[in-house]
Amino acid sequence: MIGGSLARRYARALRDIGREDRQLRQVLSEVEEFSGLLDLSPGLREVLEAGHINRRDKQNALDQVLSKAGFLPSTKSFLSLLVDKGRMNVLLPILGELRRMVEEIEGIERVEVSVPMPMSPPQKGMLKDVLERRTGKKVVLEETVDPAVLGGFVVRVGSTVYDGSVRTQIRQIRENLQKG
Repeated sequence: MIGGSLARRYARALRDIGREDRQLRQVLSEVEEFSGLLDLSPGLREVLEAGHINRRDKQNALDQVLSKAGFLPSTKSFLSLLVDKGRMNVLLPILGELRRMVEEIEGIERVEVSVPMPMSPPQKGMLKDVLERRTGKKVVLEETVDPAVLGGFVVRVGSTVYDGSVRTQIRQIRENLQKG
């Protein structure tokens, strides 16, 4: 099965469990926290993802970590299932899909903004206000500094790109001059 569809399937199942328990945001937070823990502990990640370590030892390692974490039973069961099925290596894509699903339910839109230098707080606020009015959703800006933009900005909302960069304007002028 392709990684993306596998991640979607697991994320959908976890989303449904979280909704049923009315703790969807909590489940997402706990999976994010666990993922962060794996980032801080490469040894733990290696143990949980390794093919040569038996399931019982992996479950014991997971249980030791989860006993201190205070996670919901549904989150613990989900992480345990990933270990049992040998799918812990798909946790990051699952987390990405789950985050996207939760934000969709909550009416949140992640918007990527590429700018030549960091935006000031008032600029971010104005852009966020305009995008929230345009999308009808709560907007979370993800700013990327890209000196190649030269000036202006490039905004990606879902699959739609609004390109107001100086780089693109120069390219369009160049194309018009070449046409005659």
